[in-house]
Amino acid sequence: MTYSELVKEAIRKAHEEAKAAAEATQNQVAQFEIGKTYYTRSICNHDCIFSVKVIKRTAKTVVVLKDGEEKRCKIGLSWNGKEETITPWGVYSMCPVIGASDIAA
Repeated sequence: MTYSELVKEAIRKAHEEAKAAAEATQNQVAQFEIGKTYYTRSICNHDCIFSVKVIKRTAKTVVVLKDGEEKRCKIGLSWNGKEETITPWGVYSMCPVIGASDIAA
C-alpha cells in the first residue's frame, strides 16, 4: 500500500468515526434524574425563577416537589426532541416549561 493510500484510508476512517459519534450524541435525549433540582425563568419577569426538585420518576411521569407540595407531571419532549420537558404549574399560553437540561447549580 502506498503512502497516499494509507493517508486516504486514515482520513476515511476518521470521518466514519466522527459521523458515528455525531449520530450517537444526536439521538440522546436529556432526561430528568431523581434528586436533582431544575429551574426556568418566567417569560414575563426575568427575575422570577420557577424551580422543582425531582422526587420520583417513571418512564412517562415524574413526581416533583414544587412550593412544598408533591406534583405528578407527564413527561413531554421539547420542540427539537433533545430533552424531556414538564409543566408543573399547568398548561396555558405563558406557562413555565421546565426542561431536563435546565439543572440548577
